[in-house]
Amino acid sequence: MKVRISNAKVVFREFFTIEKLRLSWQQFDGSMTGDHTRYVVRRGDSVGILCVCGERSAGGMERSAGGVEQSVEGGERPAAAERVVLVKQFRCPAAREGHDGYLWEIPAGMVHEGEDPGECARRELEEETGLAARRLTHLTSFFLSPGAMDEKMHLFRAEVTGGSLPARVGGNPEESENLLVRLFRMPVLLRMIKEGVIADAKTIAAVLLDQALGPGGAQG
Repeated sequence: MKVRISNAKVVFREFFTIEKLRLSWQQFDGSMTGDHTRYVVRRGDSVGILCVCGERSAGGMERSAGGVEQSVEGGERPAAAERVVLVKQFRCPAAREGHDGYLWEIPAGMVHEGEDPGECARRELEEETGLAARRLTHLTSFFLSPGAMDEKMHLFRAEVTGGSLPARVGGNPEESENLLVRLFRMPVLLRMIKEGVIADAKTIAAVLLDQALGPGGAQG
């Protein structure tokens, strides 16, 4: 399929870039459209990390530091399932009628120029939660909002083992990040998605894809 760009002009450049294009594209009957104007938000690639915490005990159960999930949403009890790290942060565009702008999300961030997405995922996970991935597996890559943005997100599953639990508040101070960090069991996450408590697209995609793939379904 063909795309012909006759003119491209940057009309805004700050945290991201907006480009104004005049272009035509091939239709499915083989003909080309006439020239149209489109605006594209240029953000580059990003990563999202579904971080799973816990160690398998000899009996096949999950355990956290001390054997009790002391900071897991849903109460204190011996760990019996994998726990997923989410961060809660303020998102200005989400502060609209019916929502206060605070979203539960998987850790995420933008890929720096020349940076490998996997290395970016490890960096962002440590910056936002203080955790280091023992194993990092690529789940999928997709366009977040192709009607307006060129941003492509790379989703990863990170496995973390050991005695340390996430900090209660994380984030990169240099980027004015202030993130509430919590652990959730997967059944709780699924209920939060169904009830609309989790309203972030990348988080919903990561959780549901991980469930659909099942144990061993993601390939490193």
